[in-house]
Amino acid sequence: MVWKKVSNNQWERPLDGLEAFFVVTANMSAKLCDGREHYTLFASLNVEIDSSDVISDLRHAWRQLRYEQPQISTTIQDMKRVYTIPDEDDLDRWLNETFIVSDALNVEEMQKVIKPIKQITLYYVPKSSELVIRGHHYTIDGTGMELLCDSFLNALAHPDKDITFRDESARLAPVMEEVLGFSEPSVQAREKAEELLGSYLRNQPAIGPISKLGSVPSGKCQNAELVFSPEITDLLVKACHRKSITVTSAIHAAYVSTLMEHVDPDSEKSRYTSMNQFDLRPYLPPPYNSSKYAASVYYAPHPHIINLPASYWDLVDSFTRYYKTTFKQNPDALEMTGAFKRGMHQVVSSPEFLEAPAPKDALVSSLGIVENFINHEYGNKIKVNDFEFGTDIVLGMSMLFFYTFQGKLRLVHSFNDGFQKAEDIMVCLESIQRTLIEEFEL
Repeated sequence: MVWKKVSNNQWERPLDGLEAFFVVTANMSAKLCDGREHYTLFASLNVEIDSSDVISDLRHAWRQLRYEQPQISTTIQDMKRVYTIPDEDDLDRWLNETFIVSDALNVEEMQKVIKPIKQITLYYVPKSSELVIRGHHYTIDGTGMELLCDSFLNALAHPDKDITFRDESARLAPVMEEVLGFSEPSVQAREKAEELLGSYLRNQPAIGPISKLGSVPSGKCQNAELVFSPEITDLLVKACHRKSITVTSAIHAAYVSTLMEHVDPDSEKSRYTSMNQFDLRPYLPPPYNSSKYAASVYYAPHPHIINLPASYWDLVDSFTRYYKTTFKQNPDALEMTGAFKRGMHQVVSSPEFLEAPAPKDALVSSLGIVENFINHEYGNKIKVNDFEFGTDIVLGMSMLFFYTFQGKLRLVHSFNDGFQKAEDIMVCLESIQRTLIEEFEL
């Protein structure tokens, strides 16, 4: 799955299993829902930019970022990722399609009328001084989006006026398995991946909230947010440290507790089955573990099953062992990821997948401490005042993201209002917060 030059100005490589999985799901939702693609990620930044010509500077920085990270302009053709080295006309056309200045009052208003994208796209909303980057999940992941924001702001703060497109193909992101050295996993790794995926599928469907997913048409993509105060956030982090557990485990356990409290009575209440995301950049060598390769899908999904009912602290213990041991204490699992992701692609491409009931709980994903990826200031002319993250839920599982920014823990539930009510989503977020406060006696 290496990049190959197929003409004077074009390179291509096959998709890996996870990229292909997301392409299939995106194509499926686009076909049924007016071109809207499931799991289109977005990151929003409220910024102050000291410039006499902001739009021109943003446009140049976006052009520069393409040169530095050509992956942002790749397209998908016949399950291959394709990059074309541009001439000036190609560049102008790409800039006009992927750098959009919106006259909306703010990002929230813009998101309501946004059109489907073909490539990673930058939006600027002058009236609210906000920037938004939107990208398909088959091209970028959550941590990658944070890193891409950082790369773009660095390009904005440090413009390179001498850019000549020709050698950028050398910086196209390879698939993760090539970087790890497992382009072809062993027989044992393939067997273990098959066993793991089979276990996940056998334990679906599991517990879930009340949702009309699968029985009614898709509605509008929505994102509900609950922000903890700095004081409560600080108390929670310190309490987790004292108990030698992670904030991620604490929040995930609170979500499952909430599911048990607000369960769909018709769902399978005897187990919780999840497919969680592990950022594998810490296991990659430089420069692939850095923002230089932000536009990549360098994470691995891995299932976890818990028998229910369970107490909150039993859930915490289960998640703590799960998050600590899946990769950190089991490096052999890295070899299995490629085969596991290929299995996911095979499953989503099968007729049985379309006929099976879809899981109705949310995928849970931590973006960590945003300041580990994005600075508050770049040079002396750019300030970042706020950060928001979410995804388009069109035709499939919703997502629960959490992260801290400016010392405040934020829960963001991305959902579709055709399947779930906004008031029910807020009840879920408030229940998670209440569980954390009560269990940790904050």
